[in-house]
Amino acid sequence: MKPAAEFDATLALTDVAPGCPANLARQISLGLRGTPEGDALCELVFIAGAVDQAAAAKATVCGAREPLLENTRQQLIAWFKDPSFRFSVPLAKPPTAFQARLRESLLAMPSGTTCTYGELAKQLQSAPRAIGQALGSNSLPLIVPCHRVISAGKNRLTGFNHTSDGVMLELKAWLLAREATGLNLYA
Repeated sequence: MKPAAEFDATLALTDVAPGCPANLARQISLGLRGTPEGDALCELVFIAGAVDQAAAAKATVCGAREPLLENTRQQLIAWFKDPSFRFSVPLAKPPTAFQARLRESLLAMPSGTTCTYGELAKQLQSAPRAIGQALGSNSLPLIVPCHRVISAGKNRLTGFNHTSDGVMLELKAWLLAREATGLNLYA
């Protein structure tokens, strides 16, 4: 997870997801960064630690990125209220053709569904490990829903955001549960 100083704006998880479990809200915040022109979102990633909500409310982003970041915040609120909400925030182009194909596949996955790394690899004619590495590097993990990709082992989460344990797996389990995937992730 990156430090908050690297972003145009930071959001407390509870600012956009009021039902977020307290243990996640204490440990994770969101960082947003737009293109210099403000025409597309480059990053919406997880930051270690809670954001001071009073300080975040006072922080402002000047210039072209401000409308983009506010639009993103509003769409995050809408998505956390209704997991079937489809984001329309303009996204920066992925750095590689492979990542573009992967993004397209993830954006086509409906809320409440999952697939395995192997299934996605087969669809994209790639290797599961390459899929896992690319998903771990996803700079837009809520909008490009990499949390919907799971291991082939039944009810087993193996990684999220380049981590294989701890709070990030708890976050992935919570995201899947709130989308009502039908997986019993707390057994």
